[in-house]
Amino acid sequence: MTSDAGPSPPVPIPARDAHPFWRWSLGLALVVVVYYGTLALCPRLLFVLGVNHFNAWFVDLFAVLASNDAVARGLDPYAPNPLDYLQRPHVYSHWWLYLRHLGLTRADVTWLGLGLVGSYLLAVLTWLRPRSMRQLLWYAAVLCSSQILLGLERGNNDLVVFLVLLPVVPCLLSSRRLVRLGATFLVAAGAMLKYYPAAAVLVLLAVADRREARARLIVTLLLMTAAGLSVAGDLTGFGSRAPSPAGLLSFGATGFFNELGWTGWAPKLLCAGFGVAAVVWSWSGRMLRDWEPAPARQSNWLHFVLGAVLLTGCFFTSMNFGYRWIFAVWLAPMLWLLVRDSDAPAPVRRLARGTMGLLLLALWWQPVCCIVISGLIGKLKGDAIMGLAKWAFLIGQPFEWAFFLCLVVFLTHFTRQRLAFLFSPPA
Repeated sequence: MTSDAGPSPPVPIPARDAHPFWRWSLGLALVVVVYYGTLALCPRLLFVLGVNHFNAWFVDLFAVLASNDAVARGLDPYAPNPLDYLQRPHVYSHWWLYLRHLGLTRADVTWLGLGLVGSYLLAVLTWLRPRSMRQLLWYAAVLCSSQILLGLERGNNDLVVFLVLLPVVPCLLSSRRLVRLGATFLVAAGAMLKYYPAAAVLVLLAVADRREARARLIVTLLLMTAAGLSVAGDLTGFGSRAPSPAGLLSFGATGFFNELGWTGWAPKLLCAGFGVAAVVWSWSGRMLRDWEPAPARQSNWLHFVLGAVLLTGCFFTSMNFGYRWIFAVWLAPMLWLLVRDSDAPAPVRRLARGTMGLLLLALWWQPVCCIVISGLIGKLKGDAIMGLAKWAFLIGQPFEWAFFLCLVVFLTHFTRQRLAFLFSPPA
């Protein structure tokens, strides 16, 4: 039976561990500080983990600031930039070029990069609250992966997108209607910074009042239309110059075919077809039946949906650098809880357990291969090294595909339930 009543207030879950949760949180923080501190002091270790350091910190942030400096000097930011370390053109929306009006230049890269990385880690460590040693190790395995390391080392602007979208779920769970509506504006702002956050509109379906949900859909449509019109012209500026990720520490549905030499629109259409087929199968199969997370898990569940839809949208639409996995931290708590939730149906627990294992493989297969390959440099010829890297990438593709198909099942279940609530007649 459905209802137009508002969302139920979260019910706190008591800790079952003898130690207060803050002790385990401090333990996780210590692991992260020691791990990233060691890499900061010995940056040569970054190469072993698959991260090309370029002998400079925060090179992606530097590129954005260099583009702003280029505009200030009257240069075309969408042309190769002589002010950048690697002479990269600006490959993001024009909204990033307004940073110069805040007085930010390349001279600010160090403190700005440290602030960006520190804000991300603080937000994540506040969100991840382990209550046992095993849970601490699970969170550490996600947070210390080379893909997330890549984003932090480069000071990539996906970190800014993460921080912009960070309040979305708290806004949706607020008791105030105006605050809940603010989530829509945050998603639109993320989409104007980088296109892929537009996929986050899916999580905006999470509302317990039909009238509010329908009004939110209208507001979302208007805002996303405005956001699309705002950045549509930017593609003509950098579309042909946008980087094409490939090989280790990249991910995308077409990666397997591209690595075998099949490029162009044909593999993209094929992968899109696979994605649509997976959605149709999940929708019709109703694998998770009528399962719905308990009210106490709504925050974890909506964070999971938000992270899942961002990563899945990126996977099926383009090739991506590994730093986009920074959103995987939003998946970790819900997967951990579902595997151990005795009230959840067996299919839900099995799917969560499989997704959890596949997430570990997706995050660590390529870094482990990088460690092995780096140890063979100097012992094998360059062609042999490149061949090993290629095979390592290809072997890992089935794991990534399986992981994202698991996310499709969860996302389809969420979408079907929310649409059924939205369009079903009142009880």
